[in-house]
Order: sequence, then structure tokens, then C-alpha cells
Amino acid sequence: MVNQKSATVKKGRLNDYIDLDRYPIHDLDSNVGQALIAQAHEMMDGDTLCLLEGFLRESAVSELSAEITQLESKAHRIDHLCTIYGWMNNAGFPPEHPRARLLRRNCGVISNDLLNPTGPCRKLYEFDELTEFIRRMLRYDTLYRTACPTLSVQVNIMNEAEIFGWHFDTNDGVVSFTIQNADMGGGFEYAPLIRTEDDENYPGIARILDAIDMPRQPQMSPGTLSLFLGRRSLHRSAPIAKTDKKRQSLLFSYDRNPGMVFPEETCRRLTSGSSEPYLGALTLIT
Repeated sequence: MVNQKSATVKKGRLNDYIDLDRYPIHDLDSNVGQALIAQAHEMMDGDTLCLLEGFLRESAVSELSAEITQLESKAHRIDHLCTIYGWMNNAGFPPEHPRARLLRRNCGVISNDLLNPTGPCRKLYEFDELTEFIRRMLRYDTLYRTACPTLSVQVNIMNEAEIFGWHFDTNDGVVSFTIQNADMGGGFEYAPLIRTEDDENYPGIARILDAIDMPRQPQMSPGTLSLFLGRRSLHRSAPIAKTDKKRQSLLFSYDRNPGMVFPEETCRRLTSGSSEPYLGALTLIT
């Protein structure tokens, strides 16, 4: 028998963070819950990006932002050049080729180990209902929160003149929350499905890099949940213009297998502050 009092308390805590009237992730088998999943699938199938505006309550956004702001001075600093194709051997291409180009990544990173284990960022991450919601949106049989002490939860912070350049993800299903936007600039930009498994479409990618073709530029207000399929969709965080507010993005990591920990090199590149350019995992430096 379900303990009704316990279930009510649990729903109340979840509802403190997530607007369950609009997004009933605690009741996904209901008609409304099924419609929410179908809506998410439709957005991802057509555009590789699911945006759920107002997913987080304003009070939760304020609480999350307050925790992040307190930790900004402790954030790891990233400032290096990086290939778009981090998983490939990119040697031997002419300088103008997309495989040879190195783009700037410049931001602050608050890693999981810097967060309060009982603070709002971790509390939100640890809701089982949220994990199940993400699993169903991704159509996976299983999904688990990662066990990585460094990057299971990550906050990216961008200030004036900073940028996180064009890139592809090595997996689909990046989960992020918009917590605070800069006054100008810093928006998410992307070119959906610009490459396929059979065609890298280097000319099309070059047109995005050279600002000949324009990417999509969705609006993401604070409290928006974003689920993005970035393995074949080129994307970036655009340069921050003049601003009094930092851009704050909260990222959650999941995996189909329990106990996943990110490779040591991945953690190092996000926390060491190294200015060494990243040419790609398989690229030999000569």
C-alpha cells in the first residue's frame, strides 16, 4: 500500500521546484503526462531541441541562482581553443577546413564537488521523477544519474566577452536549465542535423562557421528546461555582450548504465584551467 502522507510530502517537495500543474512529471502515466511526453518527442523529432519554458518555478530559479552566485568566485576558469570534432583525428586538413579550425571556449565551471550536497542544485538533480521524465523523453529503456564526483552536476558561468564556441556533443541528450541570462548576448545557437552518419557536410558546417548561413536562435527564459540532441547538430553559446549579469546554466548528466564516471581527461580539461589547445582525442601532436 502506498503511504499517502509520504507521497504527498514528496510531491510537495517536487512541486517546490517544478511547476507540476504545467508539467506533471510525477504522473507520467496519466493522460496529461502522456501528452507531455508526446509533445517533447514531437519537438525533438522535428528540431532536435525540446524547450519547456517555465518548467522551474520562479522561486526555485531564485534559490538556484543564489547558490550559484555564492560559488562564482570558486569556479574553475576555462579559456582555450578547441576543435569542433573532439572525438576524431584532425591532423592533415588545410587551415580553412572545419576539421582544422580551433574555436574559443571561455567560461567558468562550478563542478559538482564545489556544490553543497544538500543545496538546491543537488536536490533538483536527485528527484527520481525528473530522471524518469528524462528517460521517457529520450526513449531509453534505462537511465541513471551519473556517479561522477566532478561532473554529475555542472554549472557554466559566462561573463562579458566570453564565448563557448561551435561544437558537436559526443552523445545525444544534454539536459540543461536556464537559470540566468546575460543582459546582451550569450544565447544558445544551433544548426539541427547538419551532419549525418554518412555525410559530414563540411561545406554546410563551414557556412555556419563563416556566418554565411544563420543558425537557429531560440529564446530561453530563466526556468526553461532544455533537452538537446547535439551529436549531429552544431551548436554554441554566443559571445556575451555588455552585461551586468552573468549567464548561468545548470547541466545534469545521466547515463544508460549505473555508476558512470567521466574520464579523468574530461574532468581535467574542465577543471584544470589549462590553456593548451584541444586538437581532438585521436590527433597526434607533432
